Amino acid sequence: MPVAACRDPAMSILKGARVVLGVTGSIAAYKAADLASQLTQAGSSVDVVLTESAQAFVGALTFEALTGRAVSGGPLAMTSEHRITHVALAQAAHVAVVAPATAAAIARYAQGLSEDLLTATLLATVAPVVLAPVMESHMYAHAATQANLATLRGRGVHIVAPEHGRLASGAVGVGRLPPTQALLDAIRAVLGAGGPLRGRTVVVSAGGTREFLDPVRFLGNPATGKQGVALARAARDLGASVRLVLGVATVDPPYGVETTRAASVDELLAALELATRGCDALIMSAAVGDFRPSQTEPTKIRRDRGPLTIELVPTPDVLAALPGDFVRVAFAAEAEDHVAAAQAKLARKQLDAIVVNDIRGADRGFAADTNAVTILARDGRRSDVPLSSKEDVAAAVLAVVVDLLARRSP
Repeated sequence: MPVAACRDPAMSILKGARVVLGVTGSIAAYKAADLASQLTQAGSSVDVVLTESAQAFVGALTFEALTGRAVSGGPLAMTSEHRITHVALAQAAHVAVVAPATAAAIARYAQGLSEDLLTATLLATVAPVVLAPVMESHMYAHAATQANLATLRGRGVHIVAPEHGRLASGAVGVGRLPPTQALLDAIRAVLGAGGPLRGRTVVVSAGGTREFLDPVRFLGNPATGKQGVALARAARDLGASVRLVLGVATVDPPYGVETTRAASVDELLAALELATRGCDALIMSAAVGDFRPSQTEPTKIRRDRGPLTIELVPTPDVLAALPGDFVRVAFAAEAEDHVAAAQAKLARKQLDAIVVNDIRGADRGFAADTNAVTILARDGRRSDVPLSSKEDVAAAVLAVVVDLLARRSP
């Protein structure tokens, strides 16, 4: 399997996408500039539509400089090519995004009022719509706002819920615009909804495990969860319903992914037993500890107890304990003769594929942002992914999963 055919840049789903970005009159309008910039850097063509009230907070020149494209705003108008602006924008869009979306803009859209360029564009498009409500917490909780959001949700609009935090009024509550990464994730999920894993459920394990010796000391490993989170994001971008079982990690789970936390091997196993029920594929990227103390002390072990001898016993074999007929792909971190060791594990654990990486270099595995892996399939196929971002490695692994599932299909 040629690697070049299965690897894509991490943000490839955004490359070439036509995005209509609507910005309404909120103090959070300045944050939309970062979203426009990130989308543009990912290769999207971003057409920004500013409502009249938004222009009181941020100017068109900001977005024109960031996107390299003309900004539309104000009343309904004609394009320079003598086309109706809102119709031209609506027809070209692959996705329409409104961030921030005020209560007034949400109400107009829900009621089908097309008195400004943005609402007219939203009503004219058949592209998916992503809406990020931003407002004072009592406005958000009001029955009218919630009814309007329910109406839009029922029409297929993807609502990105606001976050809790400090608001423009100085109060603290629900109503803040989510971080740019969450908005990007929501856009990616919408664009990828019809991908090759549509209708499939993919389970991903990520992060490390901890086995406690006493209430403050544990046996663990330096896993960060970066690779597993990248895998979950890549599976979601291909249209899968993703269940992430996240162990000890330094990264947050991606938007739009069902996440269960698990710290110990026993917790990880219990969570995976539930998550894999009815799934189509499991990607086991968690760094599961092989040993744990034979007993755990109920209180902190004091230094004056002198030298300690700690007996370690094996932890459960998580993969072997999981029932079910689904595609099984596991990661193997090896330090010596890593390919041969992985081939033995592939056969012993009856995996469909194994992803092996040599962890001796500081530029790969665990805490690094890059990785280099060899993917071995049960039928003898092999893919070598050179040193790449963990997002690129995830894309390569998911390409193998797509292929394995396709081969299982009748």
